[in-house]
Amino acid sequence: AVPEKTGAGLMARLQAAADAAGIAVLTRAQVLELCTDAARRVLGVRCARPDGQHELISCEVLLLACNGFGGAPDLVRRHLPEMAHAIYAGHAGNDGSALRWGEQLGAASADLGAYQGHGSWAVPQGALISWALMMEGGVQINARGQRFSDETGGYSEAAVHVLAQPGGMAWNVFDDRLLAFAQDFPDFREAQSAGAVHSFATAEALAQHIGCDAATLRHTLAGLSLSTPLHAIRVTGALFHTQGGLDINAHCQVLRPNGSTLPNLLAAGGAARGV
Repeated sequence: AVPEKTGAGLMARLQAAADAAGIAVLTRAQVLELCTDAARRVLGVRCARPDGQHELISCEVLLLACNGFGGAPDLVRRHLPEMAHAIYAGHAGNDGSALRWGEQLGAASADLGAYQGHGSWAVPQGALISWALMMEGGVQINARGQRFSDETGGYSEAAVHVLAQPGGMAWNVFDDRLLAFAQDFPDFREAQSAGAVHSFATAEALAQHIGCDAATLRHTLAGLSLSTPLHAIRVTGALFHTQGGLDINAHCQVLRPNGSTLPNLLAAGGAARGV
């Protein structure tokens, strides 16, 4: 990770790398369609500008790197039914364009059932709460005051477990030691400033906040190395990104179902299969 531990810090370095390599980045130009000939060779793209004007940009080779289909509810329902009702925490522009264009050209796809979820998306703040909080000793509690999974199983797997709880919600519960640990993460500090963290002097007060039976919650917390005061964040399961996409070979060339390559179409990142 970059020192800032933020996506903005990473993006700034990628922009600097593109500038240093002399790569022109054309923004605010949304591709609407691929222009091809009878042999399925891509001749260029048609894109739209914010003022409504359309432009045609020709190419010798086209690389699709427009991410996956997490922002396309119809594709999520079709390929990831267990995440159909999950919040999508990625960019709305990840609308499956690469997959749809590839299908129009007769391309093969693969790994469409693969994705990364996250079981710790704060609501209503809409913020990621680092799973490191769980790995260091925090627990997840449902509306009945019960733990419902092994938190060390992984944050992606946890998304389905959280969504299966009453209301599709859970509470991350932790103590002062873990609060101090989590505050090293800028995203956590922002979520805390937005009111995501609620603190309680006793387990009974936490139970009242959750709306569960106090005896049940005390039994759940018994034997854990959590001390009062207790802190809680209301979370749900979210879809972060899809991992299926156009089938490619080791050179990123897009494949047809028979294994042959399309003439000049490449795919990478979330637009292609796998990681």
